[in-house]
Amino acid sequence: MSCKKLFLATIGFCLIGSGAESIVRAQSTGSPVHITVDSTKTLRTVDARLFALNTAVWDSEVNTDATRTLLGAAGIRALRFPGGSTSDTYHWQTNKSDGNSFAWATSFDDFAKVAVPLGAQVFITINYGSGSVQEAADWVTYSNVTKAYGFKYWEIGNECYGSWENDTHSAKWDPYTYALQVRDYAAAMKLVDPTIKIGVVVVTGEDAYTNNRDHPATNPRTGLVHSGWTPVLLATLKSLGVTPDFVIYHRYEQGPGQESDAALLQAAATWKNDAANLRQQITDYMGAAGAGIELVCTENNSVYSDPGKQSTSLVNGLYLADSTGQILQTELNALVWWDLRNGRLTNNNNSASLYGWREYGDYGIMSDQGGLYPTYYVHKLLSHFAHGGEQIVAASSNNNLVSVYGALGSDGTLALLLINKDPGADSNAQIDITGFTPGPNAIVYSYGIPQDKATRTGSGSPDVQQTSFAGSAASFTYSLPSYSATVISLSQGPAISVAVFDGRKNLTISGSGFGPSPRVLINNVDLTDLIRSSSDGFIKIKAKAKVLGLQPGNNMIQVITAGGSASNVFIITI
Repeated sequence: MSCKKLFLATIGFCLIGSGAESIVRAQSTGSPVHITVDSTKTLRTVDARLFALNTAVWDSEVNTDATRTLLGAAGIRALRFPGGSTSDTYHWQTNKSDGNSFAWATSFDDFAKVAVPLGAQVFITINYGSGSVQEAADWVTYSNVTKAYGFKYWEIGNECYGSWENDTHSAKWDPYTYALQVRDYAAAMKLVDPTIKIGVVVVTGEDAYTNNRDHPATNPRTGLVHSGWTPVLLATLKSLGVTPDFVIYHRYEQGPGQESDAALLQAAATWKNDAANLRQQITDYMGAAGAGIELVCTENNSVYSDPGKQSTSLVNGLYLADSTGQILQTELNALVWWDLRNGRLTNNNNSASLYGWREYGDYGIMSDQGGLYPTYYVHKLLSHFAHGGEQIVAASSNNNLVSVYGALGSDGTLALLLINKDPGADSNAQIDITGFTPGPNAIVYSYGIPQDKATRTGSGSPDVQQTSFAGSAASFTYSLPSYSATVISLSQGPAISVAVFDGRKNLTISGSGFGPSPRVLINNVDLTDLIRSSSDGFIKIKAKAKVLGLQPGNNMIQVITAGGSASNVFIITI
């Protein structure tokens, strides 16, 4: 497939993903939606690089205090530079591209002045199209030796399989030539800094981007011969004894003029298919050596070129939330959204059939003319959902217009990300949680139609809304507004795991979440004044059975925290 999107007629990208090919019929949210969460079933550990942005050399506002503040507030923890297809024409020493007499607005050092204070992990895309091995090695030297930036992830080119990419090699867009160059680039760059990680460009599908049939690859598992980009690249790397540290995948869901809000909001469900396809190709063609190669996505957005109004609408924000949630169900370790700032385009698909009031497109999460788009606020919302090192747990919905994802926080909270994709109907969600007993008071963060409307009218706050909810429990209902993304942060309520009476004067209660100054009910009678000592997970009461009200047979014990949260009722038999 040949495709190109333009920024000021200079930048090119391509749709690579299977998401746009599979549209799931949406269900009505008229009936209650059943949400289940199992906090005992851990799916994966969150990688901080899943909350990331592309930055670009044409963005003059990168190295500013305003940008640093906004990125920090949005929870961005990884950045990519210098920006898409520009990477394959860009020369870092001069901060110029091939054929340009002018220097770009943001240099490598300007970028570093944002990334380093932010503590961001960094992806640098070197110039494969017209650069050289020495230029790349010199970049690593300058970055990690001279300046001690410590930037770890280095991509060999951008979408090198695509005819829209600059490629000055005699065999253009050729996976065999690319593999030979990867060998040389990786050796020279790691000679400078052995700690860096080298990434190579891949696509899904064994026959995708068959640009050259001179070096076919035989799949050792199936016995079939393929000349697609990824099989030839991986088979050649294996024959050279080269194992990349990661593979780079880009995914855009739709073609320009083909945008559909309903389709976009179902597209993210196929991320797991792409991850599985890439892993299978790595296993097939690299063998055991491929087990340590990680998968990353360093570009993702709604449409692969000529963005229209959908790109700046609330719908694209909801897609970003769903795309992040779905990737968190896979082994992909990075999601780098395209991009920080790009520029307004007014003459693309602004159809009235698409939701939204901005009659222009823009890939950025921030406007180059000032202002923030829904995708910025959704990034900010996601910072309340999960962070690097935390655990994603199993969660499911019985309706494909409502997505749910769960994360166990390092502070002991359980956060639920819920997305209502219905444009006109609120969803009454019945939420059932296993393995986690929430206290009654939750914090809710939300972004949706009211906040987007506030941006348009100037009335009300356009920012992520924070409210409290006093009805959380192991089973509770919550109304999700139409076209909204919501994070419900649940604190662990008290839980009794063991209660023992020694038959004389000592009752000990063990568990968690008791907090300071708990109360104890025995058979519904408050006996708090008999507590002799307590901690967050232990309570000791000293009194005879008669004083405690313990009767022969079953007795009910419950702990109430100082904040009013009630534990499970524990039955002790005397």
